[in-house]
Amino acid sequence: MPDENGVYAHYGIRTDQYKLIYYYADALGTNGSVDEPKVPEWELFDLKKDPQEMINVYNDPDYEHIVEVMEKELHRLQEEVRDERFIYEGK
Repeated sequence: MPDENGVYAHYGIRTDQYKLIYYYADALGTNGSVDEPKVPEWELFDLKKDPQEMINVYNDPDYEHIVEVMEKELHRLQEEVRDERFIYEGK
């Protein structure tokens, strides 16, 4: 179950045109969090074409290169701040 704001645990990155979000949905043992893991999901929004963020283009072949670039930058930033990537273990 998501937190009181209705959002599963996640992290992401945003540029002027794109927003990439990884919903890992695991409380990771934190106090006050709901521990109801689910299969992680990715979302990518093209903010110029879809400012309301209604169309997830993560699996759209036209955005394959954008996904690669955004994921690479997300992981680079995580390393920079020493934030571990969430690895789904099929719980």
